[in-house]
Amino acid sequence: MRDRVQKVIDRLRPAFDPTEVILLSVKDGIVRVQVFAPGCHGGPPKEATVAILEEELKEEIPEIKEVVAD
Repeated sequence: MRDRVQKVIDRLRPAFDPTEVILLSVKDGIVRVQVFAPGCHGGPPKEATVAILEEELKEEIPEIKEVVAD
């Protein structure tokens, strides 16, 4: 499942630019990511990035329950 999650993150990467999303783990339907949002340099804020990612992942991978940013 980790590979499937990573593919979704990679596909969304241009929409997040310049915010960086790094996949940390996938366990029991919980996806943990690290989000580096460079403040006022454009791109969505951290909370919006996580919300977009969670929505896309749940749509494409029904086993995903939640996305948590560490």
